Amino acid sequence: MVRRARLKLDARRHLSEKYGDALGVAVVTSLITGAVSIVVSVTSGKFFPEIQLPFLDGLSGLGDQEITYGELVDWLADYLARIRVSWPLIVLGALISLVATALYKIFVGNVISVGRERWYLRAAHNDVAPPFSLTFTPFRKGQYGKTVWGMLWVSIWLFIWSVIPTLIFLAGLLPSQLVLFHVLLNRTALTQGLLLRLSKHYGLPLFVFGLPMLLISMLLSLIMTLVMIRKRYSYCLVPYLLADNPSLGGRQALNLSKAMTRGNIWKLFMLDLSFIGWILLCLVCICFPWVTLHLFAPYYFMSWAEAYKLLRDQAAKRGIIRMEELGYVRVT
Repeated sequence: MVRRARLKLDARRHLSEKYGDALGVAVVTSLITGAVSIVVSVTSGKFFPEIQLPFLDGLSGLGDQEITYGELVDWLADYLARIRVSWPLIVLGALISLVATALYKIFVGNVISVGRERWYLRAAHNDVAPPFSLTFTPFRKGQYGKTVWGMLWVSIWLFIWSVIPTLIFLAGLLPSQLVLFHVLLNRTALTQGLLLRLSKHYGLPLFVFGLPMLLISMLLSLIMTLVMIRKRYSYCLVPYLLADNPSLGGRQALNLSKAMTRGNIWKLFMLDLSFIGWILLCLVCICFPWVTLHLFAPYYFMSWAEAYKLLRDQAAKRGIIRMEELGYVRVT
């Protein structure tokens, strides 16, 4: 890959006459992909209030008085008791929210993301801004199903790599949470005898309730998180490949992405890291972080489109893929 400065310079050059259109694409696609979060949050709060965690409910009337440890323990014990009673509704609400979010991402969010990358790719090739409707072309007949299945394939692998560090961390954290649950609910002291009883009750070895187990799980979780991040960058070109040609399919697009990013993962990570200053500057605007982040978004998306173009051209030179496979016509 060439230097990041060159990629960003090319991105700014392509945005010079198209920033308004690029901003519109970034904002609209963000609203569409984020709509499910708002709907799920409002719906779950209305129909499943049990899944919402109240912030020190019952202690809000204390005014300026200092909350004592005993009052906090009483509140936690009461809240845990309520959870024990209403856990079926909590589980049902959580499952409905997860399923709705996943389905929306699969059938809408992933597809609109491919459409966004297609628009920025075409904008990086042309002197004039592509039509806004290009963003929604992946929803057309003949493209929609292929795009959905292609993105679903990579999403499954990303989910697998994401869930591994989470499960490792939870495996180390759960025993200590069980101890805390029993201490608060039964208002008993933390003693070796309690740990022995819990070990016998749950059929777990005594050492899993200790600090070393928690530290080991945290270390393993951190290692697998780093592996997950590497995999994310290895798979990151799939939306661009499907934007060029949805007929590639998920399996071929994933293999191509891995081949194209091999040896360039650190450079892609540094490309992302180079935007940290802009992101922090946007977040400084406390009142309007959403607005400022979207003002910056076209620059970010166009820089990644330039990075993909470069890696794609390099892959074509190395014989990894032919441009005709991506829908381009060779000019003779």
